[in-house]
Amino acid sequence: MTAATHDFTFEAQPGAQLPAALRASLPAARTALWDVERELWTPRTITARDRAGTVVGAALTAARPFSAYRKIVDAAATTEEAWAALVAAARDDLSGAPGSEEHPAPIAVHFEEHLAIAPLSDAQREALARAGFAPADTPVPSVPSTRREHADGVAAWSFWHVPAPERGAPYYGQTTDVTCGAVAALTALEQRGLGEFRADDAAENRAAEIGFWRRATNLPACEPVGLAVETAKLGAASGTLAGQPRIYLSTPDPVFIEEFSEQPWEQELRIDLQLEALRQAEALGLPLERRWLEIDEIVDAVRAGDQVLLLIDLTELIADPTPHWVLATEVVGDALLIADPWVQAPNGESWVDTFALPLPFATIDRVTRWGDPAFRGAIVLPAQAE
Repeated sequence: MTAATHDFTFEAQPGAQLPAALRASLPAARTALWDVERELWTPRTITARDRAGTVVGAALTAARPFSAYRKIVDAAATTEEAWAALVAAARDDLSGAPGSEEHPAPIAVHFEEHLAIAPLSDAQREALARAGFAPADTPVPSVPSTRREHADGVAAWSFWHVPAPERGAPYYGQTTDVTCGAVAALTALEQRGLGEFRADDAAENRAAEIGFWRRATNLPACEPVGLAVETAKLGAASGTLAGQPRIYLSTPDPVFIEEFSEQPWEQELRIDLQLEALRQAEALGLPLERRWLEIDEIVDAVRAGDQVLLLIDLTELIADPTPHWVLATEVVGDALLIADPWVQAPNGESWVDTFALPLPFATIDRVTRWGDPAFRGAIVLPAQAE
């Protein structure tokens, strides 16, 4: 992309390429943002020049593959005027992407404000508002980027090319490698008013996360039936679920036991845990359908107001072949709005990447598969009565 305004010209190119003149003027913590390994996230640099051809600003953007968003990681400029024009150009560069299945045209642009190293000025906040960005809700204190007092704490501003979401969930990032199912389920119930997450106590929040995981886990994973059982129990006890969760699991066999194939007693333990979960699901009267849930059905359920917990494979999104739970809360354009508990911080992700992650329907179909042969697992939480 090459574009121009009355006072500036802009050029976009692949990679993170902070111009030397700007790098020399910024603190090391700021330039470090440009040096993170983000190749999978397709970094792009938008450079601004004034009428004389002098570099006056640069913005870095990135995004997960197969995801319909871009994130403005950083925008550095010599003047407030140049900064405002640069952010608008970055937004427009993102909206003009040609799009493909691996790199869909973004329907959302998120601006990441680094609170410790690059807090926004009043003029920059006003510029973001003029450019159509709105501040996102404050996340629940959990992973470092969600905590304002932490050196890695960030805030989010969002621009939507489609009508902005109205049913976003309070964002909580999983604080362990294995608690995604617990966090996805708790997040769904929090959206319904559970009230276990606290805005001022990360330690108490983590205790709720670990406590739910211990009840639902298949050691260490949460399989669909066991996760649905504990979600149903907490939902009924708290009054946040008016109806029973519906479980969809396309295989009749126990799941997540492959890694224990050479440890028979470990494998048997996981099978026993799943049989016990099945017994409890039957006792609670939870509907269980052993079939492949189609993407159209998932989309229709979410559009009707249901929440859907989806079991996905993270390989395509962050190059990590791991089973993982996420929460779908709303349909936005031709995508599902996902609250993903996992933040891939070593590659520059923060909660800004994962709190309102639009995944096109084709991506949902691609990632909601696990195992060999592949199976699909989902839990549908019925919409609350009006």
